[in-house]
Amino acid sequence: MTRLNLVKASFNPLLFKIYRKYLYLRFRDTEFFSQGEIIHEHSKKHLLFLANSFKKHSYYFNPGKQVHLKINNHKFFSPVGLASGFDKNCELLMPASYIFGLVTVGTILKNKNNGNFQDPKKGIKRLIVDHNNHSIINSQGYPSLGLDYCILKLKQFQNRNKGNARIILSFSGISSNNNEDNFLESCNEIIKTTHSYVDGFEDSRSSPNTEFNQKIQTRDFTKHIMNMLNSHAPSKIKISKISPYSIIQTNNNEFKNKIDLAKTFYDNGGDAIVVNNTQIRNTSNHKIIENFHRNKAGISGKPLFPYTLKLVKDIHEKIPPLTIIGCGGIFSGRDAWELIQNGASLIELYTGLTFKGFSLVREINNTIKIHLKNDSLQNYLDKYFLKSS
Repeated sequence: MTRLNLVKASFNPLLFKIYRKYLYLRFRDTEFFSQGEIIHEHSKKHLLFLANSFKKHSYYFNPGKQVHLKINNHKFFSPVGLASGFDKNCELLMPASYIFGLVTVGTILKNKNNGNFQDPKKGIKRLIVDHNNHSIINSQGYPSLGLDYCILKLKQFQNRNKGNARIILSFSGISSNNNEDNFLESCNEIIKTTHSYVDGFEDSRSSPNTEFNQKIQTRDFTKHIMNMLNSHAPSKIKISKISPYSIIQTNNNEFKNKIDLAKTFYDNGGDAIVVNNTQIRNTSNHKIIENFHRNKAGISGKPLFPYTLKLVKDIHEKIPPLTIIGCGGIFSGRDAWELIQNGASLIELYTGLTFKGFSLVREINNTIKIHLKNDSLQNYLDKYFLKSS
């Protein structure tokens, strides 16, 4: 496709739908990567190819002062952000900085990591796109080109003209030799060597795709991470990403655990919490998966939205001052506004973008402005939080 046609497909929902269908007809599984992963990498190349076009058309995504936000002395030019996982290796910073109010890169690891094993041609996969349910099932296991590569990309970005997005770095200490000391040492090095290039950090311990993560979802471990951030990056935005409820009618233990972790994070200097990560699922019970490489994976997309909404409500009710970033199952402006009405201040997208394209960003910004009428988002949230406190 020509540059002009790619730009049109990026902005127009109908053209994007046609373009997406074309991609899934063109690309197939290979020995090393699944169809969805190949299409994602192909799309990344197109985004970089279009970087100057996004700069030229940045007005398309600029929502104006009505939805500017200031949270804990950090200014955001749009409430719509890019969630971690979309740009794992800091390669899309340039175009993304013109589209979003915040861009979360990563998750970054200290060392290069290939992620979980797969052989898609033999049916052993770590990522599958469920087109009927508008969702993605993934167990990639933190594929990463490593810290040195990402620092190189961050330095390149810092020295270029760019958009107004806040850059957040998602990090993890996961390695081939997982124990608590090694994990914390890796996190410490990532934070120390990158804090001068980013506006903030996202603690990414809630992914269901590594067994070790399940062992470190504790209040004490949260305090260790926060001590590092407060020591090496005291003025930076500090974000934690939480996992969703396992069921809508959650039990008291799960509810208490979520609130305790969120409160520990907030009490130790946390600024905002992303609600939420992918939801853990048993792949052996999923109809479209025959030979998924492990029996547990994370699901994202439309099925997650009711869980996102419930956890946003619960955290806002119990910890009103904590800024909430709604993430999970957002496919429309109406979805985003419902989260804002129930306690979210910012929105992050990933799976919705892969199904609807970047016009979803503009749709959300426009929907928010319609509901605000003559009010500003800052004033709306200030009044809402004051009322809820």
